[in-house]
Amino acid sequence: MKKERVKPKAASRESEANLRRRLADACNVLAMVGQGDDVWGHVSVRPPGASTFWMKPAGLGLEEVKPEDMILVDLNGQVVRGKRPRHSEVFIHSEAYRARPEVCAVVHTHPVHCCAFASIGVPLRPITHDGIFFSPPDVPRFSETTDLIVTPERGQAVARTLGGRPALFLISHGIVAVGTTVEEAAVHALLLDKSARAQLLVPGGVPREYTTDEEARAKRERLAGVQSADIRWPYLLRTLARWKRRQRA
Repeated sequence: MKKERVKPKAASRESEANLRRRLADACNVLAMVGQGDDVWGHVSVRPPGASTFWMKPAGLGLEEVKPEDMILVDLNGQVVRGKRPRHSEVFIHSEAYRARPEVCAVVHTHPVHCCAFASIGVPLRPITHDGIFFSPPDVPRFSETTDLIVTPERGQAVARTLGGRPALFLISHGIVAVGTTVEEAAVHALLLDKSARAQLLVPGGVPREYTTDEEARAKRERLAGVQSADIRWPYLLRTLARWKRRQRA
């Protein structure tokens, strides 16, 4: 009896559809927590080790993008599938993927509090639990330019500054956050913004007391599982569903 063969394309389509859905969810969650900036800001995701990635297109806000809107881009920044335009700062994503094989998602947004915090030139201190995921050491700051990252060379410079860290500040520009999943990258962006906002509440942005480096490292290890994206994300999706209902009302 002839065995029925599984069609690889069907499995591939299902995987791509799932990635696009998760990408759209991440974009929507970032908008919900205040990281939208009209039609600017972008998020991408790729399967582990892939040389192409799905990316939010230009011309749409984080809150309005849907799975079917996503475009597929290669590591040279060329759109290989999809009809919508590509963001000019695609090289933030492509060069992070080249430099960090373990990275499967990249977020670039423009949180106002992060821009304000980065401008005062003081270290980010772990004055809340959220801060221990980024400090110590201090959050990297990309200061080579405040302009858009529109060339591979600039993207490579951002990737070098990021190093092996989960996020960085682009001075007078925004943030870049990465993760092994799109949910993790989005949570990194969310927590970095919360940490910056908390420290801006301190006069001059310089706290007198905060978690020591030794304790911050211990808390980071202890809380990594407790506050992981896997645990936090279902709550964020439930909150997103309620937020969308209110938006439609």
